[in-house]
Amino acid sequence: MAVSTTAKLKSLRDLLAAKPHQDVLRLYLQSHDTGLLQHAFLVTVHRKWSAHSPYHLTELGITTYDRMRVNRGQPIMVGPHAEDLLRKVWSFHLILRPHAHLDFTTGSSLAAFHFGTTIYVSQEEALDLLHQIWHQPMDEADLTKGMRPIVYMSFDDNDGLAKMRKAAFDFTPSSLSSTVAVLDAQNIPVQAKITRSQTASYDYLLKQFKITAFDVGNSGNAAMYATIIAILSALRFEIYGSNGNKVSKPGRTGQSSSKAAHSVVQSLMEWPTPPPPWGVTTYCWRCGIGEHRYEECPNTDLTAALMPLSTPRP
Repeated sequence: MAVSTTAKLKSLRDLLAAKPHQDVLRLYLQSHDTGLLQHAFLVTVHRKWSAHSPYHLTELGITTYDRMRVNRGQPIMVGPHAEDLLRKVWSFHLILRPHAHLDFTTGSSLAAFHFGTTIYVSQEEALDLLHQIWHQPMDEADLTKGMRPIVYMSFDDNDGLAKMRKAAFDFTPSSLSSTVAVLDAQNIPVQAKITRSQTASYDYLLKQFKITAFDVGNSGNAAMYATIIAILSALRFEIYGSNGNKVSKPGRTGQSSSKAAHSVVQSLMEWPTPPPPWGVTTYCWRCGIGEHRYEECPNTDLTAALMPLSTPRP
């Protein structure tokens, strides 16, 4: 079992900082002799904030990929449109109970999460989960072997907004010692020559792979779509390359010739993803209880609708 030290983490961080984001992701996913990097988790986080000041965090979307649990840390054949790899990605969606009502202030309903189970958590539970992800031991039986590295990924300015709004939710992955790389999933397609646009949207980038996005406003979906975009872009030559497709243009070519990309994403939506063992899956922000959903709430009077969640029900 390898040992992770502060010096080794810093050395790895310095090494990866000199590489383009695309190369870092390729190195993590596909290289054999990666040393400490093969023990890393790939973690994508997408945050959703309330629309108006003071800004509150309302949702968190998180995906994790643990290379050490897949083929004993060795690279795998990723399959058509990276299906075999993406099936090893754990995706979940958190709604913060204290601010759940803020998504309904405009009268709109919450966008559905398509890649797993939505759970309602307190802010403390959300922070605890993130710290657990970022502080995982190399060896649970021997904590002296240090923490596993984290390759952290976000999309566009989502990470930058989090730094600006640190007072509302104090978690900054880039400042943690276990983080060895900070990647932008919006920038990876540019480096992979999928697009020239530095500001391309989820919808536009997914269309380059013949994938239709659904409910990107849900932070859980956004995190998973960012992960899909980054992996398909970084591994385009492995996924789409063939004698008839020398430039590896995305489509039904190479090892992806057997099926369409949209069918792979549909299978990911249908693939069973167990919810985390905490939080609740049913919650009504109007009543502040977990016996029914807001849409099913019988208490529709205006007073109840405006009552703070911390106020006891009569």
